[in-house]
Amino acid sequence: MFGALARVMGWGFFPLSLLAKLPYAMSVVAVMTSVSAVTGSYGQAGATAALVGAGTAVSGPLLGAAADRFGQRPVLVWSALANAAALAALALCLRAGAPAWAQLAMGLLIGLSAPQASSMVRSRWLYAIPQRFPAERAPAATSAVLSYESMTDEFVFVLGPVITGAVAVALGVVVPLDFAALLTVAGVVGFALHPSARYARGRERGAQTPAGPDSAGAGAAVAPVRALFSARILLPVAGMMMIGFFFGATLASLTAFMETRGDAAATGLYYGIMGIGSAICALGTAWLPRAFGLGARWAAFSLLVLAGSALLHAVPGLPGTVVAMIVMGCGVGPTLVTLFSIASAVAPLGRTTTVMAMMSSALVVGQALSSALTGAVIDAAGFAAGYWAVSGAALVLVALWALNAALGRRARRRTRLA
Repeated sequence: MFGALARVMGWGFFPLSLLAKLPYAMSVVAVMTSVSAVTGSYGQAGATAALVGAGTAVSGPLLGAAADRFGQRPVLVWSALANAAALAALALCLRAGAPAWAQLAMGLLIGLSAPQASSMVRSRWLYAIPQRFPAERAPAATSAVLSYESMTDEFVFVLGPVITGAVAVALGVVVPLDFAALLTVAGVVGFALHPSARYARGRERGAQTPAGPDSAGAGAAVAPVRALFSARILLPVAGMMMIGFFFGATLASLTAFMETRGDAAATGLYYGIMGIGSAICALGTAWLPRAFGLGARWAAFSLLVLAGSALLHAVPGLPGTVVAMIVMGCGVGPTLVTLFSIASAVAPLGRTTTVMAMMSSALVVGQALSSALTGAVIDAAGFAAGYWAVSGAALVLVALWALNAALGRRARRRTRLA
């Protein structure tokens, strides 16, 4: 299957799309590291990083909508250049000792200009597959692609902090911002100019063929904006936000736990246990039987995340934490894939990139919000209290599945009665 997919996009697409995703995975950590190290204020660093998340929440869906209309290439190029300039500007502010408000403003600009590389990689696949695969093979190809892209998301979010830390140690605490800026220009602009951009040219320029997942060619009817605010769209978006909240709460709690052991430097290693397991299991969802439907997968894997979070409370100490990380990783990766699959299936006509951007933005917002809230909880009550934030996010994820399932049953009853 992956050989056939490579023939559609070319083998060079895989490393290039990975490189395009990496800068943002570095940016939030680079902001936190640089601002806290230079100012000595975790509050200032947290506020700046939170504004990165807030800016992404605002701009992400708008950039997705612009890509749906005008094509990915111009949107990616301009956002990459603006984002690189904002990252470089924050580095300049820190070196010059600029006031706090200037640092906060740069954080917001970094978020507002963040290229939506992850969502545009997915939507490019979702436009290409129906054009290049027969109808009977398209669902399997889509499942394989979404599994692979979720695996690479996990990979870059584990790799990004590692690269940031290594650059900071080797070259200085502000240099990760410079490195992220250069990587944004190289990776995102390179991805924007890749020939596969022809599959997502935008309706203003006319689709290449009328066979895309939600594109009927130039001049075709496009779903109104209000279609993006239906429950069938917002529930998987809310689920993605809870996964982001789960990631942020887990990292904050694990960091605090490792600090009590005097081994804070090893936090990344233990967090990586979850990340690696999540990436492997996310990729494995491509081989799940179609009879194991998306709704059942959401239920099963989110319950697995909840069970893993319960182990944090039930089995204290490092061995229990390792087991919990493994179990949670096995659940959260497939849940991530499942939510993206559901979102792609229900995306309104002509709004695929917008929906993918909403999903990616929700993940970032959830993580930023969780980092701030869980950090405050841990400061007040210790790492064990942070574990309740982890379990709470998993519980809400299960509740969202139940609500989605109830709405699905009601829709099917209406269809039968019609």
